[in-house]
Amino acid sequence: MNIYVGLAEHQKIESKRLWLRPFSMKDTADMFEYSSDAANLEFIFPPHRTVEQTQFVLANHFMKEPLGKWAIELKDQKKMIGVLQCVRLSEREEVAEIAYVLNKRYWNQGLMTEALQVLTDICLQQIGLKAMVLNCDTKNYSSIKVAKKAGYRRVERFKGSNQYTGRISEFEKYEIKRNQAAGVDHV
Repeated sequence: MNIYVGLAEHQKIESKRLWLRPFSMKDTADMFEYSSDAANLEFIFPPHRTVEQTQFVLANHFMKEPLGKWAIELKDQKKMIGVLQCVRLSEREEVAEIAYVLNKRYWNQGLMTEALQVLTDICLQQIGLKAMVLNCDTKNYSSIKVAKKAGYRRVERFKGSNQYTGRISEFEKYEIKRNQAAGVDHV
């Protein structure tokens, strides 16, 4: 299966407590809630200063080219609480690099792990990717914990710069291959 066809066929994914779904301008307030909080974004990008900035990001980054980008919605609250996205995709190597952010009000509930596991399973088992990777700042202990709980294994440690701040940091690359994925229950 072509990777982009597979992504198009999986724009909406359901897990036990979550929907991974396309973005909407109705997500503005929920995204601004966590995107304006510096504590939530320490290892990612600078906080949004205005609702208009969040609207711009939603329209131009997430909605303009939606494949491989999912809003994480908490089913019981119908609230968008985070993002999962393929930040790099190699058709030739059949590998996707994943990035994620979750509203800090929902940390330590297993929600990000649940979202990452269901997406990983679909990408490896149904879409046919050979591997998925993610890079974590070595000081981002929560992100590393999510990667490990989702079955990813550390394969490399390297120095790099944050694309938004330019700050040099140590990173760890985590990977999961198709034959390592355990599979998760889909709803």
